[in-house]
Amino acid sequence: MIADRDKESKKEAVEMLRAQLKVEGELIGLYEKHERDSDNKAMKRVMQMFRLDSQRHINILEAAIEIIEGEEVFIEDKKPLAETLEKHLALEKQALDNANKILGKAWVDENKGLKGLLQLWRDDEKRHHKAIKDLSSNPYLRLASNDMVALFRGEEFLEERYKKAKEFKEKQMNS
Repeated sequence: MIADRDKESKKEAVEMLRAQLKVEGELIGLYEKHERDSDNKAMKRVMQMFRLDSQRHINILEAAIEIIEGEEVFIEDKKPLAETLEKHLALEKQALDNANKILGKAWVDENKGLKGLLQLWRDDEKRHHKAIKDLSSNPYLRLASNDMVALFRGEEFLEERYKKAKEFKEKQMNS
C-alpha cells in the first residue's frame, strides 16, 4: 500500500535527519573548542562563522523534520518571509555592490585567504536571496508531477483542495 510505503520512507528520512542533527551538534562543539583555544581574533571569527553555519543547518534539519511529521505550512505562514524578501533585496544590493568593489582590488586578489572570505560573504548574500524567494514562494504541500490542475491553478487552489480533503478524512474517521 502506498500510504504504508510513504510512512516507512518518512520514518527513515526523519531518522537520517536526526542522525545528522547529532553530527551538526558535534561540529558545533568542535568549532567552539577551536574558537576558545585560539588567540587569533580573525581565526576565532572564522570558527564562529562555521559554528553558526552548523547551527543554521540544525534549524534547517529541524524544520524539515517538523514538516515531514505533519507541520503544515500555508500561504499565510509564509507571508512574513515574503515581506522580508523585499527588505532583504534593498539591503542586499548595497552589500553585493560593496563586496564586488572590494573584491576588485588588486591587494585582495593577492591575499587568497581574504579573497576567499569576501567571496564567501558575497556568495552567501546571493544564496540568501534565492533561498528566501524559494522558501516564501514554493508550496509545502505534496504535489504529484502529473497533477496538471494544481499546477495551472496555483498554490491557493492546492491549499484549499488539501484542506477540504483533510476535513473529509477527519469526518470519515470520526463517523
